[in-house]
Amino acid sequence: MKAESYNALASLNRGFDVVLESLKILQEEGVLSAEFVHDQTIMTEELRAVHNYMIAQKFTSREAEDCDHFGKMRVTIEAKGKQ
Repeated sequence: MKAESYNALASLNRGFDVVLESLKILQEEGVLSAEFVHDQTIMTEELRAVHNYMIAQKFTSREAEDCDHFGKMRVTIEAKGKQ
């Protein structure tokens, strides 16, 4: 489950990379203007940053919960070993 979430985030970022690379190619081919591509790149990077920030916040909360949960389990295991 956790790996799937991190893979989904990586896929999302690869998708943004594909969009930006496609814009660049279309600009180089003369289909889109440099100004248009520049503006769209800024908006796309902002959208990427918003998504990454929101997802990273959620991941941070989940990781903190896991750290606490498994830390308590480890302490229990260590306490059993000392008996």
